[in-house]
Amino acid sequence: MRGKPLTPPATPKPHRPPRGRLATKQAEVRRRRRTHMPVVHDGSWSLRREIADVAGALADRVATQPSPLQLRREVLAYADAAHEAVGTVTGWLAEHDARVRTAHLADDEGKRKYAMTTLIDLAPRPALPEITDEMIADGSWAAALVEMAEPINAALSDLLARAFPPGAPALRGQPSRSDRLERLLRETVDRAALSIERALNAAAERPAAPTKPAVDPRAKLAALGIDV
Repeated sequence: MRGKPLTPPATPKPHRPPRGRLATKQAEVRRRRRTHMPVVHDGSWSLRREIADVAGALADRVATQPSPLQLRREVLAYADAAHEAVGTVTGWLAEHDARVRTAHLADDEGKRKYAMTTLIDLAPRPALPEITDEMIADGSWAAALVEMAEPINAALSDLLARAFPPGAPALRGQPSRSDRLERLLRETVDRAALSIERALNAAAERPAAPTKPAVDPRAKLAALGIDV
């Protein structure tokens, strides 16, 4: 009797932490980064998630204000900061790509430098989304910034996954990719986010303007001796 053909064992799928766990880890990295504690931005870190989580929460808080447009300046500053961060990362990715594509010119430093510089200059940078008053009022400006970061998100995570961690001997004292990202985030989106948070907290602490009781115009005319 012929036996049944053996089925090859299924290839185990790589373990991926649940999305919620990644978000929790990234929130902890953010907290430590903002308090100048040691952090590592590894391959699980996502620029898209960073902007979505931070800008999304801020956009919701701004939209619930009695006058959301009073925070227009702070919101536009955050958009500029996110644009700067995404643009800088785009340059890093272009530099990495240029280094790979010019490897055959390793023996000619001049030609390789020219080729790399040209490739980096030609790499398209993201456009700054237009943030309208309506987007500030309804909170949709955060989604526009997330969309701006989406095209480079996977490539940045891959670059971080393959980079040396902070303090690795191979770096010879030079800042790691994680260190450079940490500095960039502190100087752009972290600083701008804290500015919005301070403005929101200040608005919450301001006493509400007293409401004037409605005056019946007929009563005012009656006080002047005029019947209506």
